[in-house]
This record gives sequence, C-alpha cells and structure tokens, in this order.
Amino acid sequence: MTSGCTESGNSYLEDRYAADVEWFLAQHEDLKSDYFVGKFGVDSHPSGWDHGAYLRAYVDMYEATHDIRILRNLNELLRIVADGNDALTGRIDDRTGTALPGWGTKEYDYGPNGGERYSDMLTNALYAYPLAAFARIVYERPYLRAEFGADADRYYQMVRELYHVQAPFVRDARSPYRDGTEGMYFAYPENYYEERENLSGVEAPINITAIIAEPLVELYRASATAGQANEEYRNTVEKVGHYIWQNMRLETTEAGDAYLVWYYWPADIHPETRRMEDPTHGARVAEFAVSLYDAGLRSRWTEENLRYLANTFTCGIAIGGNEFANYIDGTGGIYASDAATLYEWLELQRYSYTSSKGTIKQILTSAMEAEGEDETYNLAVFAKFVRYGDD
Repeated sequence: MTSGCTESGNSYLEDRYAADVEWFLAQHEDLKSDYFVGKFGVDSHPSGWDHGAYLRAYVDMYEATHDIRILRNLNELLRIVADGNDALTGRIDDRTGTALPGWGTKEYDYGPNGGERYSDMLTNALYAYPLAAFARIVYERPYLRAEFGADADRYYQMVRELYHVQAPFVRDARSPYRDGTEGMYFAYPENYYEERENLSGVEAPINITAIIAEPLVELYRASATAGQANEEYRNTVEKVGHYIWQNMRLETTEAGDAYLVWYYWPADIHPETRRMEDPTHGARVAEFAVSLYDAGLRSRWTEENLRYLANTFTCGIAIGGNEFANYIDGTGGIYASDAATLYEWLELQRYSYTSSKGTIKQILTSAMEAEGEDETYNLAVFAKFVRYGDD
C-alpha cells in the first residue's frame, strides 16, 4: 500500500488490509462506468437496491481501513448521484405533479395505470444513506474537512431537505406501548399505487421503515459531531426502533437459544397471506438495529437484544447442511438464492458468538464455499466481510 494513504498512519492497518484495499480499488472504474455514469441523467433513476449496496460498500471499506483513496472514489460516485437529484434537474414525480427532492424511478409498477415515475422514499433512502454517511465520516474527522468539507456539507443538506419535504414518518396509533415508549413508522403517502394497488396510508413492511429511517441515524450522528445534535432526528429513529421492537417476538430453540421473529407486513393488509419476514429483507432490519446501537441510541436495542437478532440468522434462518429457510423462523422451504445474498447479516457477527449453532460468518462462509463462491462474489459482499467478518 502506498505510504500515507491510511489516515491513521497505523502500519498495522496498512499491512492488514493492503491486499483487500487494492482489490477493492481495482473495481472502481468499471463500477463507475457500468453503474453510475449516464444512469442519473435519465428520466427514471435506478431503483437503488444494487446501486445503494455498492455505495454502502465504500462506506464499509473506508470504515474498516481508513484508506483515503476509498473515500475519494466514493465521492466521485456520490457527486453523480447528487447531481441527478430531481430537485436540481426538475424531473416530475407523477404522483404529486411536482419535482420533489429525491430520485424518482419507474423501476416498479407505480401508479393507478402502471409505469408512472414516483419519488419513492424507499429508493430515496437507498441513496440518502451513503450521502449522509459520507457527511458523518467527514464531520467526525476534522482532518478530512479541507478536501471533502464542501461536498459533505452539500450531501448533508440534500438529505436534510429530502426528509423535510417528504416527511415520511407517522406516529404509531398504538403508542404508547405497554412499556411507556412511543413508536413511529413509514406509511405510504396519499395517491400511492404499486402494481395498481392503492396503498395510500397503509403501514409499510417493517424492512421498508427500517431502510427509510437509517439515513436519519447518520444525519443525527453528523449533527451531534458538528455540535448541534438534531433532537428531532434522534427522537424519530428511537421511536422507529421502539416500533420495530414491539412488532417482534422471542422464540427459543431446543438448545435454549433465544431468537427474534417478526412478520413482513406489520398490519393485516393481506391477512389471508400474512407471512414471516424473509432473510434478505430481514437483514435490513438488522442493519438499522446495528446503526442505532453504534450511534448510542440503544433504548430497546441493547447488546442482549442484538444477540437475539443475531440468533435469528444462526438459529432461525440457518437450518443446517449449508441450507437456509425462506422465512426467518426456519419455515417456508429452502432458500433458493446464493448464500452470499445474505451477506448483510454479517453486521451482527460480533453478537453471534453466544449461539450454539456457530457464528454468522462460519455458517455463511461454509454455505458460500459449498456453492463455489467466496467474498469476491461482488463488491458489496467483499466489503461487508472486510469490515465485519473478523469481529
């Protein structure tokens, strides 16, 4: 590794991550040209699932290695995303007839007739997270201000404006809960159609609420670092954390391991087909819970409860023989996708050591090896292993 690229000057970090960083950096130009250049100047932005995961990979790699080249590459991609914001380009959201802050997309079958362009908060949040995380990283490290301060300020304000105008969260009518806390969640806005179904006012799946709330955790951390902690952000994400907790229940294995389960839909929108959460969407709830804990906003998400959540993977999803279930409680048949698609659960690796079934990394790595895959499955998987795989 080139001397001086790791800001800490810690030779241990440089030696430990040298090969990982070089592999990661070598992917950048192809990723930029294939997934970002030309994609954010069109009428309909990408849905954000893959693009958001790739951007998050840069956050993970930087947090693990502190190699400034990773932050520079991330900033190249974030400038492309930020320049494509509808508030700057004037592209119209077909639901409201106005240009809203965010990244409107036609990737889903939106609208009463289908094919309309919505500034959907799910897509918006997938881009807002890396923008807010970049700002938080720069604010936490004053020596980055000279090079990245202007961009960090721009991204911070862009995400603030997104959440101010869209105002995505509503107070849970069931609040306060029996423990005296209150909850908040994302409800679909008025005139919101997906696959021609009117979802206006409907309580969204829990994973969507978690995804939309996570950028606010980064904004709160950034504001606190800047010396002006935004209590509105803090209150919102803590109430979302309460809401998610209240929708969960504990199960116990024959070996005595306790783990958490919850339904995909919290409300009885389709009671006849109500089902458990699936492992890929459940990972987004895990990411949000870890974000809360790491930000010091622990409330219901104590270390003990994070261990229960880690056990959701090891004791619920992992059903043995390198196989996983379609639902987080071990039901629903065999998970047919590649094991590596469950990589986001690695954020809970440090809490999984108390499981009698083994750790998340052990189980996931074994399944990936059985499929002939390794951490270079893709950029996002690789970065998650680098940042969390050794915890």
